Amino acid sequence: MADQPDPDVSQRGGWALLLRVLDRMTRQPMLAVLAILCGLSIAAVEISYLRSITGPLMPGTKHVVTGDYLGLLTGAQMLAEGHGRVLYDLDVQWVVHTRLVGAELPAWQFYVYPPLFAVLARPLAQLPFVTGFYLYGAAMFVFGLVGGLVLVRVVPRVARGRLDAATLIVLALTFHPMVRTMFGGQTTVLTWAVITGALWALQTRRQILAGILIGVLSYKPQYVPLLFVALVLSRSWVAAGVAAAVTVAHYLLGAAVVGVDWPLQMLATMRRYRPMEAANAGTHFSLMPFFQYAIGGRIAPVLALAGDAGVLYALVRFAPRARPGDAGFSLTWALLVVSVTLLSPHMQYYDFGILVLPVAIGLETILREGRPVPLPVRFAIAAVFVAYPMLYEAQRVLHFQPLTLVTVALFAWLCRLGRDARLRSAARPATAFP
Repeated sequence: MADQPDPDVSQRGGWALLLRVLDRMTRQPMLAVLAILCGLSIAAVEISYLRSITGPLMPGTKHVVTGDYLGLLTGAQMLAEGHGRVLYDLDVQWVVHTRLVGAELPAWQFYVYPPLFAVLARPLAQLPFVTGFYLYGAAMFVFGLVGGLVLVRVVPRVARGRLDAATLIVLALTFHPMVRTMFGGQTTVLTWAVITGALWALQTRRQILAGILIGVLSYKPQYVPLLFVALVLSRSWVAAGVAAAVTVAHYLLGAAVVGVDWPLQMLATMRRYRPMEAANAGTHFSLMPFFQYAIGGRIAPVLALAGDAGVLYALVRFAPRARPGDAGFSLTWALLVVSVTLLSPHMQYYDFGILVLPVAIGLETILREGRPVPLPVRFAIAAVFVAYPMLYEAQRVLHFQPLTLVTVALFAWLCRLGRDARLRSAARPATAFP
């Protein structure tokens, strides 16, 4: 009788082949090929999208196609018309917003940023809508490109050659939430560039520049407290002083434009805004809205606060004891960024793009220790990159936001790298940032 093939052997052979394919697809030169294909396809889609824009709404509908830009323009228009003192009055915003759109919308874009954005965007109010939107998108693209160029300096082992550096920049900027914010009217790519630039400035001992960037970040105030505490604990006194001065200057600018109580006015507006945004709870991926959407009831805030406490404990427990200029400080920065993402009460799905920086730092940490990046890590990153649109949309079926679980998994991975880094640093002197 002829020997029959062993099904177990066939299965093992098929599994080994799959692993080899995945290994090749997540290494160079295939990564560069995929980056080129991704870049070209994204460019074609975005050019088509930008050419189709004739105004804030999709033709024949009441669907806004320019993201948060319309809300930003509302604030800029109010300043241009001399309504700075009532910048956070939603009733006045509604009138200005409706005039800009030319119709009353059931879901409209509020201006709930600090005054700095409205001041900077004020010149856009003098331009035709589409022209202003194009200029805003061009500015976001420039910030994204600068952020990418700085990123390769922050992770020199990941971007160890020109091909690797170019691949990293293209993949970072073509990640769906990054593209969506560059050309969709949001500000995430700017926030990402500022946070990345601040880390590079600290690592290269440009404390004044780092302080300026962190102070400017007060337009996204949820990021400032933990990053400022990191400056103080690492004794980066110059950076901390400059950051505080720029933040105070931002407050004074707002006081001159809106009034000395503008932070209270903004918070009051956010309280009115939050119930209106309840319908979008499933698109947020930080812990508080996650539990409110997935579980609800009185237990949700309790679970969220317990999760927040766990994040802070893990941050203190596993973040490397490193100062700016030390190689391990980048990992501490990555943990801080992911912590803010989880702790913030407001993180929309497109803000997920900011996590490009912590992921790159995690890979850099592994390579710095002379170890190859394991295939499961490479596969997980590639899977999230490809499946991101399906992940955030899956909340409609799952009744929870999967991006929250991805963020928690990223935080756990970085904590593990931090724990290992602490153990190694206890056995040898700290290494300097290259």
